[in-house]
This record gives sequence, structure tokens and C-alpha cells, in this order.
Amino acid sequence: MINSKNRLDSLKKNLISKDISGILVSKQENQYYLSGFHSSNCHIIITAEENYLLTDFRYIESAKDLGFLYESVMIDHDYTLYTFLQELSLEKLAIEEEVMSYSSYKDLQESFYGELCSGDGLIEEIRITKDEKELSFIADAQALSDRCFEYLLEYIKPGLSELEVAFEIEMFLRKNGGERLSFDTICVSGNRTSLPHGGPTNKLLEKGDFITLDFGCVINGYCSDMTRTIALGSITQEQKDIYNIVLEAQQAGCNEIKARMSCFDADRVVRKIIEDAGFGKEFGHGTGHGVGLEIHEAPTLNPRSEEILKENMVVTIEPGIYLPGKFGVRIEDLVFVTDSSIKNATKSKKELIII
Repeated sequence: MINSKNRLDSLKKNLISKDISGILVSKQENQYYLSGFHSSNCHIIITAEENYLLTDFRYIESAKDLGFLYESVMIDHDYTLYTFLQELSLEKLAIEEEVMSYSSYKDLQESFYGELCSGDGLIEEIRITKDEKELSFIADAQALSDRCFEYLLEYIKPGLSELEVAFEIEMFLRKNGGERLSFDTICVSGNRTSLPHGGPTNKLLEKGDFITLDFGCVINGYCSDMTRTIALGSITQEQKDIYNIVLEAQQAGCNEIKARMSCFDADRVVRKIIEDAGFGKEFGHGTGHGVGLEIHEAPTLNPRSEEILKENMVVTIEPGIYLPGKFGVRIEDLVFVTDSSIKNATKSKKELIII
């Protein structure tokens, strides 16, 4: 258990400050964050005084191992979450609207006699900054991703398909300690690199192609994320020029982003370089996003974000330029925000690699 009591205490303070009697935690990442418990059928209820973990017969024995923090409650077809909430008789219950299904919400409305309110963000605002253990797990996941990229530089060759390369990435990460992928691997080549989130296909790698590789893995529940664009054989001067613009923008972000900077300003540092080079319209996504138990979480670095970066936030810096029908380039590092700069968890070379 990693600081679960501290996390619960922080959540309870949030509930008390907002005059909320309790919160029903439905989001799996938030359940894990507060308990370290994995289950396909789990409900967590936190009040100012008590912590309850509800699950069925399959998981109840494991749940009892958390007895020092949670009162475990077995539910079944007859004794349900809604039965328990009726007995608990809370005056005001927060729910995670973004993850609760409409049918579950209707069942809750029919059975719960108190007031329902939104609990979205109550746990995420605690999760947004990472403790030392979380940073360690993310660093471990990123170190494995860096090892995978080094392996790929020896593996990739003309004639392999995008799907073969994507599968090799997954096999390497899983064989070497990754619990699962952070997200579906992106491997696109040639003119398909203009697709920011294109999926791998049977297209074969050819000399003259750019190849964009965007992948990550999970270790101890925490994600990594990196992107590199490499070249296969000789490439054109246009390809080199676009690559260098993206590299300059990405490096500027790494040099200037720090705590107390707004996410808008962080995005601006990177975006201005690409706009000044005449490719602002070809950079259509944000500069980065938070990473932790989820591959995309707060904060968000984009032109609309008013969030402020704080020390020990974990974000990506990933500008790109995408020329439809021709090619695209993206370079992405996973970084830890510090008081004066960033600590880059991604060690792989960023200068143009031609293999």
C-alpha cells in the first residue's frame, strides 16, 4: 500500500470543505489510487469517518487484506450497492458522473434518498501531483520504453510491416516486465506518418520512409509514453527541415517549462516556434498531457488550458507537424516538472536517426 492513508485523508478534507457526506468511487484508476485493489466488481465509499470497499464473493478474501484501512462488505444479487447506501443514510453523496453509466445513475436515483452531487475531479486534484514512489514507478516504465526503442533501432528494416513492428514493441515490453501497454501502439510509416494517431497496418516499411513510433508500458500501475520519428534509408531535405523544426520546438519546451508556469504558456513556448516556421496549422493538437495511472490525465498543455504547472507533475512534451498525404513528424518526451525546470525521464536520442 502506497500512502493510501495520506490519500484518503486528503480526500476526506476535500469532502468536509465542500460539505459532502461521502463519495462513491467508481473509476477504476481512482479505486486503485485509494486502495491498491484491483477487481472487476468494486465500489468504494468514503465518508468523513469511514472507508468501505464493496465487492462480491470472488474478491472478498482479497479485500479483507485491506482491513487496516477499509471495512469490506460483500455484495451479491440480493444485497447490492444500493442496499448498502440505503442503510448508510448519507445526506449528500458525490458520484463520478464521467464514468457512471446512465442505468447505474437511474438505479441510484431510485434507491438513494439523500442528495446527489458531482464528485468529478475530487480525487484527480489529489492525483495530479505525484509522490516519490509514483515518480519512481513512472521512471521505471519509461526506462523500459527507452530500452525498447534501442532494441527497435536494431530490429527495424525494409520489408517489415507496421503491424509486425507494433507487435514486436508489445512483445518486448511484456517480456521485459511491462504489465500491459499504456495504450494501443502507434506505428505508421511513409505518407501515413501524417496521421497523428494512425493505427498500424499491413503497409511495408520502405527506404525513404519516416517511421513514427508512439508507445508506452505500465509498471506497478503507472504509465510511460514516448514518441520518436526515425528515417529509413536516405530522406529528402524537406523531411530533414521539418524534423529539425519539430526538434527545436520540442527542445525549447524541455528547456523552458517549469513549475508555476501556466499550461497555456508552456504550450505557447513550443507552438510559437512551429508557427514562426509557417506550420502552425499543421500542428493541430496540444503540446502535452499529464501521465500517471492513466495515459491521459490532468494537466493539459494546450492553447486553452488555464491550469498551472506544479512541482512533481508528470507531463509529455510532444509537438508535431503533419503534412497530409506526404509525411509527419512528432517527438515526445515524458518529463517531471521541477521548481526550476524539468527532469526528463526519456533518455532516447532525439536528433534525427537514419537507419
